[in-house]
Amino acid sequence: MAYVPETQILDLKPEHLYPQGRDLRPEFFQHQRTPLMSRETPVASIGSCFAREIKDYLVEKGFNYLQTATGKNARHGSAAWDRVYNTFCLLQEFERAIEGFEPHERFWELDGKLLDPYRKKVEWRDRAHAEEELELHRVTAREAITRAEVMIITVGLTEIWYSKVDGSVFFQVPPAPIFDPELHAFRNSTVDENLGNLESIHRVFKKGNPEGKIIITVSPVPLRATFREQNVVVANTTSKATLVVATQQFVANHDDVYYFPSYELVTTVIPKAFERDNRHVKRRTVRKIMKAFEAMYVE
Repeated sequence: MAYVPETQILDLKPEHLYPQGRDLRPEFFQHQRTPLMSRETPVASIGSCFAREIKDYLVEKGFNYLQTATGKNARHGSAAWDRVYNTFCLLQEFERAIEGFEPHERFWELDGKLLDPYRKKVEWRDRAHAEEELELHRVTAREAITRAEVMIITVGLTEIWYSKVDGSVFFQVPPAPIFDPELHAFRNSTVDENLGNLESIHRVFKKGNPEGKIIITVSPVPLRATFREQNVVVANTTSKATLVVATQQFVANHDDVYYFPSYELVTTVIPKAFERDNRHVKRRTVRKIMKAFEAMYVE
């Protein structure tokens, strides 16, 4: 009997076989081409620090990027979300904009200022200013979410600091003068928890924007530090693997959610992708990533 390659028996396509040599390049992902948007399509974004790289590229290349808020806290996304690292805080921001988010711990008071426990580097001079900014943020965040035909979400890590009172998740560990072990705690989240958050984000997003689509990606930027009793490189690998599994299942559950492999491009495909700090991606790396994005999703 003549030998028949498994590619014929199983009808394997080229993208099902791991590429060899120079075939392992960004173009390898173009088989997934699904034109979702043009340069005129209203697109918004939210997420971890890599989200800013995506935003900057879209703005530079003349895409119809929705910017509904201004100021330093709007630098990383469409509204004043600043950097949003985990799926818990992402869900809280979608809820705040569409359904309402009323946590037990509303403010942190530190050095004569009020801090937002749920958004990075957001601070107010007094309670009146806080209430005013929070309402403006709710309105501008809602505008970004409801107007976007495509929402790009970047997820970054799985370690969380949270309130023991109501389970709300902070953007970081509470500052030392505020930290109270009776009220605050740390844990590492699971695949099921992150998938559950993404499903809730989808529900809230579609409530405010029934026709909107989601492109989700895992940030390639590693953890700066870990709060676990574990080597930070191992902790980062576990964290990213957890998010990849959760996002892949999320995509499989919906026909209006799409996965963009920025994590895989940086960690596996593009050589010498990081700056000398081994965490932030080089400008040329961003360009290669976003060219792959255009090839996959732009008309």
